[in-house]
Amino acid sequence: MNAVTAEALASWLPAPGSDLYYAHLYAPAAERETLAALAALRAVIAEIPATCSAPTIALPKLSWWRDEMGQLARGTPRHVLTRALQGCDPDVPAAGLALVSGIEALLGAPPFASRAARHAALLASHGPLWACALRRCAPAPAAVPGAALALAARVEEAYVLRDVRPLRDGGLQLLSSDSEAAAAQRLGSLPRTAGDWHAAVLREDISDLRHALTAALAALPERRVWRPLATLARLALATLDEIARSGYRVWESRIELTPLRKLWLALRERHGL
Repeated sequence: MNAVTAEALASWLPAPGSDLYYAHLYAPAAERETLAALAALRAVIAEIPATCSAPTIALPKLSWWRDEMGQLARGTPRHVLTRALQGCDPDVPAAGLALVSGIEALLGAPPFASRAARHAALLASHGPLWACALRRCAPAPAAVPGAALALAARVEEAYVLRDVRPLRDGGLQLLSSDSEAAAAQRLGSLPRTAGDWHAAVLREDISDLRHALTAALAALPERRVWRPLATLARLALATLDEIARSGYRVWESRIELTPLRKLWLALRERHGL
């Protein structure tokens, strides 16, 4: 990590109580701050649409980050996170650019044709920054296994479905057409309020994702090595379970685990339980 003031950096790192905070709680001490900074960079870019009321507001913010990735590549970053990450991995600028470009391409686009298409899009956009983070966990320089990147994309799917409404308001249509078709068949001619319709679509999306996320986590090799990812996957899966118990009502309210439960899951992952 490059020298930036601890106070300035702390305001951008995952806050206590957040999923990302607990995901890195038991990461190797020497890598913890860098992993947290990479996660914070990924989050601050990916969450831009959720903080905006229209694509016209999100696009200039994404454009700033596009320029910032160029600044980072040239060795003249301006943001606290990019200054802290300067020199940690030569692939970070290109990886950040992949995320910016992926979000820009989806702003205002129609819903995904299928759940598989959404998974592929999230893997392409989020995967490069995840690869930078996962390489910090490896005991020796080596390629990140495809199973780890596939799991990372499933984790990203879980969080975009949890935040589907604010992301939609910012211009990202993250529900899939195949889930919408299945929901329409399930509802038939029943009245469709916005909440009921989206709960029916999310039932299809999340039911499929829970199985896919569980299988991807089980397929992760050397799980202890990739502990930050495995912990976040467990938190994401538990969040999807809570969404299912709520009747898939995330259109009306945000559903999140309590900090105590997050800590419990992080501890269980640390001890291989």
